[in-house]
Amino acid sequence: MAKHYTLNPHTLSYETLGIPFRVRIRRILVAVSIACALSTMVIYIFSYFFETPRAAFMRQQNEELQIKYDFLLQRLRQTDNELNDLMHRDNSVYRSIFEADPIPLPMRESGIGNMGHYEKLLADVQMEQMARTLIFMDKIAKKVYVQSKSFDEIAAYAREKEEMIFCIPSIPPINLSDPKVHFSSGYGWRSDPFYHVQKFHHGIDFGGPEGTLIYAAGSGRVEKAEFNWGGYGNMVLIDHGFGYHTRYAHLSAINVEKGEKITRGQIVGLMGNTGGRSTGTHLHYEVLFKNKDVHPINFFNNDVSEEEYNKIIKALKEDTGKPAMEY
Repeated sequence: MAKHYTLNPHTLSYETLGIPFRVRIRRILVAVSIACALSTMVIYIFSYFFETPRAAFMRQQNEELQIKYDFLLQRLRQTDNELNDLMHRDNSVYRSIFEADPIPLPMRESGIGNMGHYEKLLADVQMEQMARTLIFMDKIAKKVYVQSKSFDEIAAYAREKEEMIFCIPSIPPINLSDPKVHFSSGYGWRSDPFYHVQKFHHGIDFGGPEGTLIYAAGSGRVEKAEFNWGGYGNMVLIDHGFGYHTRYAHLSAINVEKGEKITRGQIVGLMGNTGGRSTGTHLHYEVLFKNKDVHPINFFNNDVSEEEYNKIIKALKEDTGKPAMEY
């Protein structure tokens, strides 16, 4: 930089002219500004053409994170597809087996409800993908929750059906393979043995030796175990639940007590000839559904052999109203 001189009149010599402070500051600032601009330009050009180690590390992390997100979304979609298939089978197979109403699709896919806690994430461009992934996971979790509740309900239906299978009177109250046991009177209208007029017989009769074992036709609880003065004599009435009752009358002995819980096939008494409406040793057996008597033969299908079942059917057809053993 060129120096400036001035003549000193006192010494008659040239002296260096001093630069004002403001000028010096201005010149420094200008120089710094130019240097910063040049540096910025150089850094930008370098970063445009060349990747810094930090930028390379961050880029690698982003690529790995993107791969993980893609893998997670793939697994979530696969899980969602499998869950949709399970939901379809639940509605069309499992629930239909147990006569349960299908769960409506809107209820299964009701979403996650309040989206307020995702608004900030959705507003951030960098966090949007994470937010949508979390929303997807929440929807799947809701579907899983609904399906879990459905399975709990199906399990309850299954337990109830299993209990119902054992409770419904489904086996004969007497051993039909015993040659000493025979069918003596059917269900329906027949000639009354006392008054010799047509009266309705509300059960079926099995004849046999006194003391023949009598079995519970289904599991349940003993509602009555007493002598009935109305004509049944020694009688057992079992409440099987689900609207079913069975009655075993004219017993010589009662082997259960009122309130006792019994299982299907358990001995409830012995065949006899008790009660004022009995004319010989036999068992009078009734099945009631919702307090109305029904034909007992309809409940022998499950555990009775085809030969035994046909034997009963044949005896029913041959029952032409001849006097029977009881009321």
